[in-house]
Amino acid sequence: MTMWTVEFYEDAGGKRPVETWMAGLSTAEYAAVRAAIVHVLEPQGLALASTPWITPLGSGLYEFRIRHDAATIESMYRGSGTSRSRTPGKILLRLFVHFHGNKIVLMLHGYDKGKDNSPTRQNKEIQRAQKMLRTWKVDQARNAKRKR
Repeated sequence: MTMWTVEFYEDAGGKRPVETWMAGLSTAEYAAVRAAIVHVLEPQGLALASTPWITPLGSGLYEFRIRHDAATIESMYRGSGTSRSRTPGKILLRLFVHFHGNKIVLMLHGYDKGKDNSPTRQNKEIQRAQKMLRTWKVDQARNAKRKR
């Protein structure tokens, strides 16, 4: 099976919003995101679109839903009967991604839906991710034009 490659969106200032967001997560949340990327997103990529993990939002934007702690994800996808204790509290994290090229997943933006699950916050975060994706697409087109 060919794995998908994760890339991080970088803004004009060289910042990577997903990395910045991940750096602010708790240890348990960071572990859950890492496990979800390594054990779910990279191996399955766009095939997740027909599962509860991914929701298409239009124009090539997808919401990757992380609802389990790292130990649960690892036991689900590695088949390991883990003896590690479960993380207390609920994990409810969202990553906005775009699939492109030869099995590449572009990580655009992330947020903790568990801290604020209001529709207003959700829409704000989706709009932020859509803006990043539009910017990225314009930059890709500009770079492709330069290469010609």
